[in-house]
Amino acid sequence: MAGYQALGEWHEVTLVPLTTAEARGPVLRTRAGTAGPTAMVAAAAAPTDVGSIAQAISASPVLRSRFVDPSRLAVVQGAVAARPSFGARAGGLQPISTYDALTLVSQTVIAEGLRQADLAAAKGYGAAVVEEGLDGKILLRVESVDQVFGLVDLLLKREVGSVSPNFLRRIVPVRLSAPAAAWSHARIGVAAAWAITRGSANVKIAVLDEGVDTTHPSIRPAVVAERDFIGGNGSSAMPDGNDAHGTACAGIVLSRDKKFPGIAPRCSLIAARIAMDDGHGNWIFDDFSTAEAIDWSWRQGAAVLSNSWGGGAPSDAISRAFARARTQGRKGLGAVVVIAAGNAQAPIDFPGDLPGYVTVGASTPADERKTRSSSDGETWWGSNFGPTMHLLAPGVFISTTDIVGAAGYDAGDFTKTFNGTSSATPAVAGAAALMLSANPALSASTVRNLLAKTASKLKKQKTWTPELGWGRLDVAKAVAAAKIAGTTKTPKKPKAPKAAKRPVASKAKARKSAKRSTGVKRRRSR
Repeated sequence: MAGYQALGEWHEVTLVPLTTAEARGPVLRTRAGTAGPTAMVAAAAAPTDVGSIAQAISASPVLRSRFVDPSRLAVVQGAVAARPSFGARAGGLQPISTYDALTLVSQTVIAEGLRQADLAAAKGYGAAVVEEGLDGKILLRVESVDQVFGLVDLLLKREVGSVSPNFLRRIVPVRLSAPAAAWSHARIGVAAAWAITRGSANVKIAVLDEGVDTTHPSIRPAVVAERDFIGGNGSSAMPDGNDAHGTACAGIVLSRDKKFPGIAPRCSLIAARIAMDDGHGNWIFDDFSTAEAIDWSWRQGAAVLSNSWGGGAPSDAISRAFARARTQGRKGLGAVVVIAAGNAQAPIDFPGDLPGYVTVGASTPADERKTRSSSDGETWWGSNFGPTMHLLAPGVFISTTDIVGAAGYDAGDFTKTFNGTSSATPAVAGAAALMLSANPALSASTVRNLLAKTASKLKKQKTWTPELGWGRLDVAKAVAAAKIAGTTKTPKKPKAPKAAKRPVASKAKARKSAKRSTGVKRRRSR
């Protein structure tokens, strides 16, 4: 049986050709209304899966280089355990591939720390170098999918720094909310936080997503760097067609619109396009490009990395890139890495299941965890849960930026329909950016701890739980605590700024005003 190593564990997998109709049955998805790994049931892949994935590969010069023969796409099946954190035990097994988060194996392998002798051995096996990336990453391609795990095994035995199959991921996003009035800023105390800071241009937030409309008037002034890692557009992170997800996430962080403001509107944006649409509203992306985007973002000076994506097989290529961001970013203070928990009401997806990061679940206007039965009425999704859950943030009926013009979620430049842990994650990223604006000396671990310490406990919550984390994000308390962190001061209770009072007129002006109001004429000056 094929296998590979990730997160210090060995994972045995089975490869199921996507092109065979009988093989599409084992692809798993979560049964509606259930919450655990035992709720996984067989579901046939949609007939468009093979064609749409192959079409997305052919449309991307980056993805085309990962395949000699794209028609031999294979689904990766296996099981992984939920990872422990905060002293909690590991959860039960969950499938690597579900219909909502499909993992496929390409004909490429990601290696780090190769010596010349290791590279020669790989070439002797039949591998060719496709791309050399940041931080010692090398992408190697073999002639068939069947050879991938043989090359992984060869390099593991040679004890190289790291080696992983370069997985291709197909992610199905959650269905949108119905339009609703904005509520999230008031609930999490954004106005009170703005009494301290609206952000600093020196604090850069990287949004790693399916592209950002960097021409949007409410986003463009914040952009300091952008790059396309998946579509071949070079130094532009512009999305294709209706790929509005990243634009919505960026707006939640730092939109400068007065009616639809972001949480940290004076901070700066690094836009990294890591995924593209398959023509049916689903994401397609690969691990090498994603790891490159992570390393590029923190090397560009990102203080916060916002990751509203996830699902599928664990990968050392991605986890090692995140670790570099967390430890080497901001000249050693560390970049704050914020990751979505996922929307299947099941154990938290990779990479949100990595311990030590800020994994974010979703809350509702009623201050409850978002589930299929929560009061918001969105029965088609629920926030994931597990040992790495850090806190919740607003995740339904979110107002934010949309692609300019008719493309995107709505016909205008803004939308009131964004949702999912995808919308909760940039809210926390914006809060972290305000915290670092208030106190640039904070380490990433301190920001993470303060987010937990200042989170508001939900009804009947007393401490951390796998479903709620430390509670719901409170931006006001988090920024107030960040401002004085490292001092002996006690944080004051944050208050929203009061409305400005009208200036009091002098007595002389008041008498003149009274005369005018009673009809007494003044002599006109010459």
